Amino acid sequence: MELRAKSITVQIIEDHEIFQHGLVRALELAGNMEVVGRAVTGLAGMQGVRHYRPDIVLMDVNLPDINGVQLTRQLKQEHIPSRIILLTAHHDPNQTLYAMRSGAHGYCSKDIGPIELINVIEAVSRGSYVIDHQILSAEQFDTWLNSQVQQASRGARETSTGHYVPLSPRESEILTCLTMGMSNKEIATHLNISQQTVKNHMTSIMTKLNVNDRTQAALTALRNGWVSR
Repeated sequence: MELRAKSITVQIIEDHEIFQHGLVRALELAGNMEVVGRAVTGLAGMQGVRHYRPDIVLMDVNLPDINGVQLTRQLKQEHIPSRIILLTAHHDPNQTLYAMRSGAHGYCSKDIGPIELINVIEAVSRGSYVIDHQILSAEQFDTWLNSQVQQASRGARETSTGHYVPLSPRESEILTCLTMGMSNKEIATHLNISQQTVKNHMTSIMTKLNVNDRTQAALTALRNGWVSR
């Protein structure tokens, strides 16, 4: 008697129902994957993950109630063994680093095709990491992560004055959001301000901290204790 391979169980957390339906249809093509839960909000999705303990969580970064990177961090703090793949509509190298440091096993564009998505899920279920189109072993991922963190930290050390820089309350709020991995759009929504206002504050923050990009700003703020971890 031939034994049937165990299905890969998947929980989908995606607030756009048409796109969510497309994900379900794509996974049906695989034949070895079972969607055990679907949710349109992060909090509902978290409840599903706690209940079903799926092999894979396929989750949008930009959810209406909680950022996908924050949710990833929270699930990992609860020691839930599910492996998380984040999907994003906006390519942001800084957010990629935040997402993978938070415990995600994959970070991919929403433009991903059905066959590639299936390959990504299968790779992650076997213990690999996926960043965009790259499939990495655990050892390769550790090398990539250490390199990215060291590069960002080195840049921040070289450009930072090392002295206390007074930040306005709003700038502190924006930096806190930034260290959580939020994009400008997500920060604007979270703080109920325009994206242009966020950009203006970011320019001011980087000028005050004497850094060149968002990653350096976040690392400098965390290292000096200007925002909470």
